[in-house]
Amino acid sequence: MPETIRSTVLTIRVPASLDRRIAQAARRRRVTKSAVLREALTHAFNGEPEPDDPATEARRQSLLASSRPSDREALEFIEHAADDRGWQ
Repeated sequence: MPETIRSTVLTIRVPASLDRRIAQAARRRRVTKSAVLREALTHAFNGEPEPDDPATEARRQSLLASSRPSDREALEFIEHAADDRGWQ
C-alpha cells in the first residue's frame, strides 16, 4: 500500500503582479502554481537557494563548460568519436 503524505490547504493573498509572476513560472515549468509555491517554500525553509529558470541555468553551465579547456577538449572528443551515421 503506498504511503500517503498528509497535507493541508493554505490560502494566501498576493498582489496581482506577484500572481502573474507565479503563473509565468508555472507555465514555463509546465506545473501548477501550487507546485511552484510548494517548491519555493520548501527551498526557503530548508535554507536552499531557489532554482533558476532551467534555460538560464543551462546557459550558465554551458558558458562555464566552454571556458574550461578540459571540458572543451572532452566535448570535442565526444563530437569526433560519436557514431552519428544513420541519424537524421
